[in-house]
Amino acid sequence: MSAPGIRTGEPWATEKQNVEQNPLLGFGAIAIAVLCSGFAGVYFEKVLKSSDTSLWVRNIQMYLSGIVVTLAGVYLSDGAEVKEKGFFYGYTYYVWFVIFLASVGGLYTSIVVKYTDNIMKGFSAAAAIVLSTIASVMLFGLQITLTFALGALLVCVSIYLYGLPRQDTTSIQQGETTSKERVGV
Repeated sequence: MSAPGIRTGEPWATEKQNVEQNPLLGFGAIAIAVLCSGFAGVYFEKVLKSSDTSLWVRNIQMYLSGIVVTLAGVYLSDGAEVKEKGFFYGYTYYVWFVIFLASVGGLYTSIVVKYTDNIMKGFSAAAAIVLSTIASVMLFGLQITLTFALGALLVCVSIYLYGLPRQDTTSIQQGETTSKERVGV
């Protein structure tokens, strides 16, 4: 007899399944995803900063293309069910709240990229992950692993280093001599 809500033979059952893994293929997929994300972020920043088009018009253009692609995916995968029950079947207040948060997050991201840069967007996302983890530890008793702690430390150090004031290293300051003068050449 199985526990309530657990169907035997289903992927979410409690039985362990051995899955063959290929670490090299996984690393390659992650590397490609990171490169694509980086290039997309840099291109997005270039488009926002190099044109006279309003930030809001750019957002509308980007969201409209995303809506078209997403609707095509929905109707290709679940078209019959959408036609039968309607597009918004099953939406609750929580779903609408998540949609609202994602929309505000998208607008926030474009504002950050427009007025700072893509690197700062990455840092703010990483800082948000660290802060939400701290909140999860305090509110929900999340157990932090050593690997996560090291990653969080690297994020904090990188944010600190990025925020340091820039120094002009192109000119030689007074009192310093060039390497030729020290050697006597």
